[in-house]
Amino acid sequence: MTRKPVILQLIPRFNSGGVERVTIDTAGFLAQYDDTPTYVASAGGILVPELTQRGVTHIQLPLATKNPFKIIWNGVRLAKIVRDLRIELLHVRSRAPAWSTLIASKLTGVPFITTYHGAYRINAPLKNWYNSAMVRGKCVISISEFVSCLIKKHHKTLNPKIIKIYPGVDASGLLNPARYNQSDLLRQREEWGIPADAFVMLTVGRIARAKRFDLAVKALAELAEHKNLFLVLAGSDQGRSDLSQSLLDLAQQLGVADRVRLVYDFKDIPLAYALSDLVLFPTEMMETYGRITAEAGAMRKIIVASDVGAIAELILEDETGYVFPQGDLYALASLIRKVLSLSSEKKLLMENKARAHILTNFSADRMYVETLKVYQEIIS
Repeated sequence: MTRKPVILQLIPRFNSGGVERVTIDTAGFLAQYDDTPTYVASAGGILVPELTQRGVTHIQLPLATKNPFKIIWNGVRLAKIVRDLRIELLHVRSRAPAWSTLIASKLTGVPFITTYHGAYRINAPLKNWYNSAMVRGKCVISISEFVSCLIKKHHKTLNPKIIKIYPGVDASGLLNPARYNQSDLLRQREEWGIPADAFVMLTVGRIARAKRFDLAVKALAELAEHKNLFLVLAGSDQGRSDLSQSLLDLAQQLGVADRVRLVYDFKDIPLAYALSDLVLFPTEMMETYGRITAEAGAMRKIIVASDVGAIAELILEDETGYVFPQGDLYALASLIRKVLSLSSEKKLLMENKARAHILTNFSADRMYVETLKVYQEIIS
């Protein structure tokens, strides 16, 4: 087994989010790979204890700052850390810490790479220059073809080396439908007041206007002929109770409140996937990956999702799910009807194909192997 380099990953802070999850999972894999130490630097956050539990050393630095003087000072401090810990490669996942990392790399000669997670706004030349920190390393890891196209469009003069690695999901662990039996599913349905024989649609994620949970409620109302159709909205309004209340009010106005379940901060999201029959992802946000699509597939669920950003890259049309034009209520309702009309054989075939597709192309194990290969190639 080839020794892994001594890696220091850097992100602004460690609160909940997709970037944080990928960073933790990658660091945890590296910590288990061999005895070489693994480090992550950030301004701290609620997920730091999980890092340490997985054998990763966390370094506290104010990397969330956008103050240019503090960014420079972070670069100087980071250079000392790199020398003291004999870091061989820096891997940064956000713009402000990318500038500090660039400074540290110049001061120490230690190479750095980036992962381009976001669809950063370009509204002025200065903003584009600020974003360019993400393409000034030895290479930039793109998390989707959609992101690769954005990088080429906005940073073509720098001609960065782009390597596409999709973020992986834990399809053999947490997101394994075999973890649950029929009793688990029936018990949770009963807790939520959903009949055992109901057809359950599920939306997952942060409750925000751009996520378009309201479109799912309206689609339920459009399908008035299906009286056994229920909708579970599993998410957090992050203190914006007006947003969640507006969904409940909408359901009441449309006459479907008795078949809508708004579930706040449900901890066992894989169980929510497991008890559902169809996952809806009606977002209008420019998703650079679409983790919900991967999670749904891993849990052997058909998904109907907006055709925005990178979402369609994860879906095999009419084989693992369907996409519809963003915001198009009638297209969404039509596709739900299509799923409802599937034969049991076709539905099972699509569900099995969905899981196989994720296991083959979007698993965490695949992401780890591809990322480690990049690390080893950079320092070889």
